[in-house]
Amino acid sequence: MNNWLQAMKQWAMWLVGDAPLPGHRSRVFLAWTTATVVTAAVIAIGVPSAIPSSSSASAAPGGRSSLTSNAPSTTQPAAGLTQSAGVPSGVGGPGATSTVPGSSGTNAHLSAGKAGKHKHAKAGKHKHAKAGKHQHAGTTTSTPSASAPIFAVQSAAPTSDPTMPVGPTAILAMSSSAPTPAGTLSSVGPVTTPVTQMAAPPAPLATDAQALVDSALVSWKAPAGAGAGGFDVFAGVAPGMEFPIALNGSVPVAGNSYLVSGLAAGRTYYFTVRARVGGAVSTASNEVSAVPLAAYTPLGHLNGPVVSMASTADGSGYWLATATGAVSPHGTAVDLGGTASLTLAAPIVKIVADPKGADYWQVAADGGVFTHGSAHFEGAASSMNLNSPIVDLVPTADGLGYWEVGADGGVFAYGDAAFAGSLGGTPQASATVGMVADPSTGGYWLISADCTVTGFDAPALALPPGRRPDSPVVAVTGTVDGKGFWAVTRTGSVFAFGDAVFHGPTAPLDPAAPVTAVTVDPAGRGYWLAGADGGVYTFGPPFYGAG
Repeated sequence: MNNWLQAMKQWAMWLVGDAPLPGHRSRVFLAWTTATVVTAAVIAIGVPSAIPSSSSASAAPGGRSSLTSNAPSTTQPAAGLTQSAGVPSGVGGPGATSTVPGSSGTNAHLSAGKAGKHKHAKAGKHKHAKAGKHQHAGTTTSTPSASAPIFAVQSAAPTSDPTMPVGPTAILAMSSSAPTPAGTLSSVGPVTTPVTQMAAPPAPLATDAQALVDSALVSWKAPAGAGAGGFDVFAGVAPGMEFPIALNGSVPVAGNSYLVSGLAAGRTYYFTVRARVGGAVSTASNEVSAVPLAAYTPLGHLNGPVVSMASTADGSGYWLATATGAVSPHGTAVDLGGTASLTLAAPIVKIVADPKGADYWQVAADGGVFTHGSAHFEGAASSMNLNSPIVDLVPTADGLGYWEVGADGGVFAYGDAAFAGSLGGTPQASATVGMVADPSTGGYWLISADCTVTGFDAPALALPPGRRPDSPVVAVTGTVDGKGFWAVTRTGSVFAFGDAVFHGPTAPLDPAAPVTAVTVDPAGRGYWLAGADGGVYTFGPPFYGAG
């Protein structure tokens, strides 16, 4: 030992320049010492790293995501992003690199300089919250060894559980098996994620395009059992050449008609309709056409289209009314005023006679009710947030109450009118256009544009099988005893229900302007029809004038 210490002292003095180069004996001692130190270092470092750790079930340190037993993780990186593989310490040696193809077609390089940390060849392709740390929901927390987790890049593939979601891009899989050499890939086949597409609904049936002043009213019937969420209306200026952009924009039409405005008078326009359910759209309906009018030639002193008609209590006269509320009396009817001088929030849709007197109401599309003479005001739906416009007002037999009716079949009762039910909130094939009260039961019927009749506390009435209107129904009027009614279309066709007697027309009316109204003769002689131009057509009772 003394000889070894003396030799080491000579080498130390030589290193600082205080002694000549030591002799042969000192050199032998130095070589032996160096060999001993290197051997001890190899034993101290190499042996422990060659012995597998027994802590394979210990939790992953530091909150890092753990490894599952040979099952790919359900975590899926975005398509086109390059993925990395962390390499455990001691695998591949310090500084070893391996090139791994990324899902984007570029190469990512694995750096094993430090356990569990990894970098990418290009920044911005794929990032983690912290280098070398991953989080996967629902995985079992266990590690195969005390070294860092082992990650393997896999192509999207079927898993052992066919219900496990996988994407068409590469997924990040983690294995709890023995360490895999850097750059080794687990290759499995591609998987296509099934996509369920909603089936397109059947096409609706376009029923009419009613020519109006500088506009056209397009009507259709919904496909049976389609459950359409709405409809899109398309127009063109040549047959089969409708423009691809819907006139109603991105919001589908909820009803069964759509008013197309801003059209050029005298030009033929063509229309089709498509049903929409979610993101699925039907094929186009059959095509209908219309030639908008420049103006109606008024047959009387009223300006603007006539929208409604009402008879006096004894049938000796009637009133005509326009959308502005201007009123024209004929026969013994007395002009009690109108709303033409008012600024209305919505147009007038009906003039309705008081059944017990010579007075009348006017009702607007927003539910506003205007009384004239001694007609009673019992309330109005204008204060409500209506789902559809009001289309009718029907008084009770004593005139001390009335119902307002919406295009969706909603019913609003006021005064002594009793509520018996409604179609509000119920899908309909066609919009409601009017109501007829049954005084014998206190109930009523709702009539739709396709002539469908729905009774509430009233007898069931319907058209004979196979008989349908040639154009939309626009107005209805009840018989004197209330046990039936007539429905009239815009072309002047009349349909009788219950005890109503058909008086005509027996041939197509071919009116100069669309028919917009019908009213019963209280004397029991028949009924009158009125057109938008103020023309009056009588079937049974006397003619008292037009416009």
